[in-house]
Amino acid sequence: MQTETAKPDIAPVPIWRCKTAGCKAWMREELAPSPHPACPICKGPMIRSIKHLPKLVTKYKAKKK
Repeated sequence: MQTETAKPDIAPVPIWRCKTAGCKAWMREELAPSPHPACPICKGPMIRSIKHLPKLVTKYKAKKK
């Protein structure tokens, strides 16, 4: 008997990735601390890119202001 694991929904997500050759840091664009973030690891410049990732699941609703 074979058990099936549920695969997460994968979608293209805009990200920021580090431009420095040796650094592998990246972050989702929607979670970036500023419109043009610096790399959180090496403090180098970051560029926009696309990565296929599972959708984020929010556990709570944000309060409306």
